Amino acid sequence: MSRILLISPKFDTEFSRAYELSGLKIQADAPRSLIVPLNLATIAALTPEAHDVDIWDESVRGEIDNHTDLGREYDLIGVTGYIAHIPRAVELAGLFRQRGIPTAIGGPGVSGAPHLFRDAFDVLFLGEAEYTWPQFLRDWEKGAHRSEYRQVERPDLSDCPTPRWDSIADDIPLYRLGGVQTTRGCPYDCEFCDVIHLFGRRPRHRPIESVIEEVVTLQRLGAERIFLCDDNFVSNRKYARQLLRELIPVNNSFDPPLSYSTQLTIDLAQDEELMELMADCNFTQVLIGIETTRPASLQEVHKVQNLRRDMVEDCKKIQSYGVAVRAALIVGFDADDAEVFEEQMRFLEDSNIASANVNTLKAYPGTPLWVRLQLEDRVLDVGDMYHDAPKVVCNIIPKQMTRVELLEGYRRLLQQTRAWDSFQKRIKAFVSSVTRQPNLPPPSSAVRQKRMQRLSRAREAMAKLPEDARTAIMDVVAHTLQTAPYMLEKVAAMTMQQLMDAILLPYQSELIQRQIDQTLAGKLKLDPDPSAGMIPEEFHAAAGDIIPVLYDRLNAEIEHKATIPEVITAVLKDFLIRWGSGFTRLEDYHQAYLSELCDRHVERWNSKEAPGAGGGDGQGPVLTVERAGSARFVREVLVSVEQALRGEVKAKRESESERITGARPG
Repeated sequence: MSRILLISPKFDTEFSRAYELSGLKIQADAPRSLIVPLNLATIAALTPEAHDVDIWDESVRGEIDNHTDLGREYDLIGVTGYIAHIPRAVELAGLFRQRGIPTAIGGPGVSGAPHLFRDAFDVLFLGEAEYTWPQFLRDWEKGAHRSEYRQVERPDLSDCPTPRWDSIADDIPLYRLGGVQTTRGCPYDCEFCDVIHLFGRRPRHRPIESVIEEVVTLQRLGAERIFLCDDNFVSNRKYARQLLRELIPVNNSFDPPLSYSTQLTIDLAQDEELMELMADCNFTQVLIGIETTRPASLQEVHKVQNLRRDMVEDCKKIQSYGVAVRAALIVGFDADDAEVFEEQMRFLEDSNIASANVNTLKAYPGTPLWVRLQLEDRVLDVGDMYHDAPKVVCNIIPKQMTRVELLEGYRRLLQQTRAWDSFQKRIKAFVSSVTRQPNLPPPSSAVRQKRMQRLSRAREAMAKLPEDARTAIMDVVAHTLQTAPYMLEKVAAMTMQQLMDAILLPYQSELIQRQIDQTLAGKLKLDPDPSAGMIPEEFHAAAGDIIPVLYDRLNAEIEHKATIPEVITAVLKDFLIRWGSGFTRLEDYHQAYLSELCDRHVERWNSKEAPGAGGGDGQGPVLTVERAGSARFVREVLVSVEQALRGEVKAKRESESERITGARPG
């Protein structure tokens, strides 16, 4: 039996950093990390029983080094990560490769920037892993695995198993939030967002019975709060309503009921039944991408859903049900000037929004924004600063402000949103605006006693807080008890969030100043990637005709049908490296070159020497001619081609330069 260790690398999360900076004494059983590693628990569940799999989350169990006692020896290391995890993930790969243990990595950071991991890891997983991880394990057992596994088509979420928490079951209370996913994908097409590139524009849904099973399991293991890890929880409101109707009685059977949060779009305000159901399911807060109040900026980044209604009134409507809105705001759009910071603050005040997640605009690899700004030479190399504090790091050159003006204005906005007198005013207005009390069972005597114990500990901790924080908290609590006492638990959670944000402010201000200093000193350089824009609009238009023809050819010649989407990706990648920059329409010589590429890749994938090409029973459902010609599949293939191109063109050019000059480029 082989032994596999799955690792979530530690990076400087806001949650853990805030507790570290607070100076408050933390109990041994207090949460140490924000959210459970749902991704790794899902991979563990996808692992056949022939393999023994464990999970190690560095944020909870500590960083791994050469002296760490892992409890046993492992045959394979799997790592997950976002962009912010890159430095630590690479360190971990080096640590285990020195021991001769093969390493694999997947996650959104890898799919967005695979070239940053190709030299550091033995195996890369691009896209979702429901089909590719089991396929890799079959290939690995045979000693014939590939270096990259790419999921082109989106998996059916009914194929996603119930996460396995067994190896970290005792750790669940050490997380602030449990995690359950009900959907993947988002129907909208915001320019700065990578969701549709990672998970598609067509929302997919988990079976409701599976979702409820996961909630029950996490509650049994000690979770008190659940974050529904959806890209847009209300992307299919019919599904969301049905899920909540079935979840509410289950949740009410817990003592006390779990509390929930999620992220969604502002069109929730159009559905009164759904808002009632969320309130009665004990939703404390929803994160909504407001982004900006400027219509020109919303139009610029295709956030059209926010243009259709009055966002101030919509936020007030949602909050009237006792569900707080945490507004996600962005500054630095092309239409933004120096006035935008005050506009954002006025929006929070007018909307009675106490909690805000304020960010600078970022160009994440692979997003349409990244492509556009790459072509305009406006993407900067910010090094490892993402690892320090992803939220406050900006990697773009703004258009109507200098970069220094953007960063200084952003810092002022953070200071304003986190000032205790401003929070005090906004949260009191929120509490006063609640017009419908959530329909929740009364707490039992045991729950009331536990809450009193927590209140006593909170009073002790308050004595160590600054005077402005103590004054604001006492006033907010008194106002809540007088106005809407049933909101006290939610207000306490929001106040804790404000406390963490306020504690983080000096640290984040220092990082913002570091960026300002580097900008003024001219130390930040452009971060060009020649693959950006290598799929011209003209090719996007032609792909709908090209891909079905490729499918017919490959379907007749490829022995292992489940690999056809990957082969199509490989053919188009090679075609675009050769012809992408000058492509305007499909010519006869293009067709001849595509035919040659098909010959080459058919030979490779049918060859016994091609690692993994002939192993196992394929990766998910076999492609059909109907699906190959669909607009959805064409989009999925082009996203996969973009990932394949990422960094490879640059590497090829540097290799060619080295061959010609005999030296590495400086």
